[in-house]
Amino acid sequence: MFRPLLVWLSCVIACQANTLKVGDQAPDTRPEIQIQGEPVKTFEKGKIYIFECWATWCPPCVASIPHLNELHRKMGPKGVVITGVNVWEGEKSPEAAEKVRDFVKSKGDKMSYAVAIGGNQFMKDWLEAARVEGIPHAFIVDGNGKLIWEGHPAELNEEMLGDMITGTFSPAKSETQSTEAEKQINIAREKFTQLDQALAKKDWALAEKIAPELIALLPEKNREEVKRWLEFKIAYGKGDQAKIYGHLEKMAEEKKSDPNILNEIAWDIITNPLFEKDVNLALAEKCATQATQITKEENPEILDTLARIRFMQGKQELAIHLQEKAIAKASYTTLKEELQSTLESYQKGVLPKINEEAAVESPK
Repeated sequence: MFRPLLVWLSCVIACQANTLKVGDQAPDTRPEIQIQGEPVKTFEKGKIYIFECWATWCPPCVASIPHLNELHRKMGPKGVVITGVNVWEGEKSPEAAEKVRDFVKSKGDKMSYAVAIGGNQFMKDWLEAARVEGIPHAFIVDGNGKLIWEGHPAELNEEMLGDMITGTFSPAKSETQSTEAEKQINIAREKFTQLDQALAKKDWALAEKIAPELIALLPEKNREEVKRWLEFKIAYGKGDQAKIYGHLEKMAEEKKSDPNILNEIAWDIITNPLFEKDVNLALAEKCATQATQITKEENPEILDTLARIRFMQGKQELAIHLQEKAIAKASYTTLKEELQSTLESYQKGVLPKINEEAAVESPK
């Protein structure tokens, strides 16, 4: 959730080139791991195939899920086959696959289309070949295996997809719109560079001045989301705990049905050195408890978070009990070993230390 701003904002300010371009035959490479739904093995005439690249850590990607799910619901019976292809998430590691599975499971029927993990070769043959540097990004292939469109999934609509199925889609208008959008993207990217430099220098006054200028250049659908994340990033840099906790409380309320985000909020509060002198254990407990209830005590990482909170509250025996549950639910060796090490610390009456860099930049 709290990844470097450059990684996150690249999801919105995407650079596209045409090494793999519309009109080319689509690559033969398919996603490596199917998480949900049927894999696309061959292309059939009368259908179109959307491969939408996304990641769990990318807010614009997550924000696109309801739109894609609605298109799947309405257009699936008419021949639109959607596959959400997870990328830039650690690829083949068991941890990444488990995280994606947990994420998709938590969405339930709100993410009912097929989901897969791309793998290194998919990224090379699709994203890298098309010089795509930002997600979400969708590729559309027709029944003859030809790439007929690529771009942000938010641009897709029922009429457009219907024309693609019947073969009457004309990319001319889309290309004109893309040219204008590209101009805006280039201007936004230049402004972003200025902002990134200000953040690197910890010039918070300059960052606060540039941020609204950058936001004004972004597509309207992204502005509010980016505004909040930039405010959050700057507040983090300044160490403004009041603002940070305000953001976290609002996010916890808005995402109260998303166990992954609730867990990340709780984990950041209890491990980030920024909060060391003023840990809001009440907010952390609220988030972790809610996440545990939603996942029915089946998610080992969420149980691990709640166990740490209980230990910090002075409830050592309860912390040990929850940590033992987490170990029992862990499905791969590396995680089991980490959880076991934490359990041994609790049994000794010691709160285990957390890697500070990891806690600040990329909590689980």
